[in-house]
Amino acid sequence: MDIEDNHNHFCIYCGARIDVGQNFCSECGKPVFRKEVKVKIIPSKYMDKISQLEQDYDLKQGRAKELVEKQFDPNHLAYEKFMNSINKSNNLFSTQLDIAKKMAEMDLNESPFVEKEIEKKLKTLQAFIDKMEDLINELIIHMSSNKEDGTDINNLFSDMDDLIDSVKDY
Repeated sequence: MDIEDNHNHFCIYCGARIDVGQNFCSECGKPVFRKEVKVKIIPSKYMDKISQLEQDYDLKQGRAKELVEKQFDPNHLAYEKFMNSINKSNNLFSTQLDIAKKMAEMDLNESPFVEKEIEKKLKTLQAFIDKMEDLINELIIHMSSNKEDGTDINNLFSDMDDLIDSVKDY
């Protein structure tokens, strides 16, 4: 994206306001100094990775919701528990994603400290995706096995709650 600014807003000699297209200052009569400025915005090297993580998460959480809706009645307690967990995860993922995007946009001079922090955010986002994948796998396994044994799913709930709590603390 190129941005061009072909006029100055104030006279460099006397400080009077200059309008677009004005060639001489209305106060001092000197010619308006014009310097063409082109600004090239270079996207961060992390933006593609962040976008890919966002797409991956959206696919996984959509699939998880679909499986919960297929497997449980909306009035069932497990349905509500799964949906609350997914929604909590969505909110935290979205917050962490926004932070990662802002950090990547602000890291213009590629500071090693900022890059390290961005890498941490990317790992956190990947952890959310991995837990969502685990949830999907457990729901698929639970659909085809004994529905009375909810140990694996309860363990997964515990893992997701731990992840959510650790991100809140971070």
